[in-house]
Amino acid sequence: KIQIKYTYSVKFVRNDTVKWSSRWDYILESMQHTNIHWFSILNSLVIVLFLSGMVAMIILRTLHKDIARYNQIDSGEDVQEEFGWKLVHGDVFRPPRKGMLLSVFLGSGLQIFFMTLVTLGFACLGFLSPANRG
Repeated sequence: KIQIKYTYSVKFVRNDTVKWSSRWDYILESMQHTNIHWFSILNSLVIVLFLSGMVAMIILRTLHKDIARYNQIDSGEDVQEEFGWKLVHGDVFRPPRKGMLLSVFLGSGLQIFFMTLVTLGFACLGFLSPANRG
């Protein structure tokens, strides 16, 4: 085993010219790599919207085909076995077995999601600063 001994020393110098609220300004201004990369954020948002649009189009196309098939069956042309969305048509209106637990998880999840969204919004607007420690 290698044992490395190290020491350090600290010297505190009192500076009354810096205000308490602006004590972090020197550190925050000296780090240039912490700038917000708005282009990257916008690029990610566009990609998410594009992929969500593609998924929505696929779902709409599938639903449109199923509805066309159902209308064809209802007109009496073909009597076929139930398929697609008709297999679960009775389950949609059935209450869940543990409805209270579902509502608790849904409420807690929504609260966490929206509070995270609000916190990130305040952080992007610059309201969360090391000077305001809470």
